[in-house]
Amino acid sequence: MNDAIALLAISQLVCLGALGYLYMELSRMRRARPRREVRAERPAPAAARQAAQQAYAAQGGGPFARDAGNIAQRMNDLGVDVSTLARRMGKSEEEVRLLLRRQGVVR
Repeated sequence: MNDAIALLAISQLVCLGALGYLYMELSRMRRARPRREVRAERPAPAAARQAAQQAYAAQGGGPFARDAGNIAQRMNDLGVDVSTLARRMGKSEEEVRLLLRRQGVVR
């Protein structure tokens, strides 16, 4: 019984020593790594948002704004109703109506 306790104590000391060694190595690696430069030329969030809005406005309101009229016209020509479209897409009718409203295709 005393031998088992002695072996357990020795194994605990070995584990603690290994953890101490790993901690010291990690600290040494952190001190040795190069520091990153902080760039001051990053635009402020408000300026970036304004630039994005101007880019979308230059495209004509986004990629879906040009197709909304075409989608509505094709739906009217084909006579597709919301329930059929929902079944084809695998979504509920409410989700399809919401998607159509977001695209500007309100019937």
